[in-house]
Amino acid sequence: MHYNPAEQIDPDRWLSMDEDERLYAIQCWISELTGSETEDCLLDAVPILVVENQVAMNSPPVTRATLERLQNGGIDRMTAVQVMSEVMAEALGAAVSGHQKPDPDAIARALEQIGPAEIALDDPYDEVPRKGGGRVPEFSDEHRQVLVDFGVRHADEEALSWPETAGFLFAVQACPDLVMPSEWTEMVQGEAVFADLDEAQAVTEARMALMNWISECIQEDQPAIPADCAPGPEPLQILEADNSFSRWCRGVTAGHDWLQQSWDEVLETDSDDDRSQAMALILFTFFTSRAMAELVVEEFARNSAGSAPTLEEQATKFHALIDQAALEYATVGLEYRRTLSAPPPQQPVRSEKVGRNQPCPCGSGMKYKKCCGRPGGPQSVH
Repeated sequence: MHYNPAEQIDPDRWLSMDEDERLYAIQCWISELTGSETEDCLLDAVPILVVENQVAMNSPPVTRATLERLQNGGIDRMTAVQVMSEVMAEALGAAVSGHQKPDPDAIARALEQIGPAEIALDDPYDEVPRKGGGRVPEFSDEHRQVLVDFGVRHADEEALSWPETAGFLFAVQACPDLVMPSEWTEMVQGEAVFADLDEAQAVTEARMALMNWISECIQEDQPAIPADCAPGPEPLQILEADNSFSRWCRGVTAGHDWLQQSWDEVLETDSDDDRSQAMALILFTFFTSRAMAELVVEEFARNSAGSAPTLEEQATKFHALIDQAALEYATVGLEYRRTLSAPPPQQPVRSEKVGRNQPCPCGSGMKYKKCCGRPGGPQSVH
């Protein structure tokens, strides 16, 4: 069976299938979207399955009513199902951890609180959905401290430090592919285990708020480097000691290495984008440590026809380009992501009569009367 949350499901057909078949279909869709192995998509698939089952059965009625309300408010079905599944994920997570039983009334209230106004429509990369349906809160000093404490407390378990986390998530947010939290969490987390549900919720919220802050910086053409991770005024001093900016750069390069395949699939060798991205990455690598900086200078010397710059000269040059490098690196990745994720042009099908309340043949998932059958024709919608 093919599953796509953007498409309206047939309730009778959906419920006639075995539960495992439905779950596997959702796993396959997530796998195609993220590039993950199908078996690794189970945890993300279960909350979506719960939503689709409840919509198909219309039990409880609030689930289908919420979906219809969001769609009538201009939210596409895929986004609505995703946001609703976050509510289910939170309830299921609490139940699995043994901290509380699922509360149907609480779930219903959470669903009723989801409104079209709370869901970002202009840019799918501008907001990260928050569990419970609202927006992620703005990144704050309290969030930063949560991530600082978590990194220190779990340093022996390979959890990334605060600057490394900020750098790694910058690389994730700048990646040409949309990377799901379920994928990057284990890279940031290392072998660390949350002490309790409170720590899990606090750290997860802080990370998602940080991701949102990084996204907002990129959208506003600002370098997404937290103030306490910014480079000091003396270039060589950055190389002489283990400091927050060096750790931030290590996080970026670690994230890039992890996502290298995504970049390789979109960048054409020796293209302007390839050279821009490569130079930004060389700059980040340079500032990870003095040893790496010396290797970069040696490489430049080998490839230079004339006199090569000294370590101090190269450090000064790169120091002046840090903000530009961060902006160019993120902009290149985001442009490719938008291009790759853009839906194909929809063409209306008029070979047969379509009822006004039937799904539009163009595949938009909307009713015909609100899509190609509306006054003005398809040009007014597509």
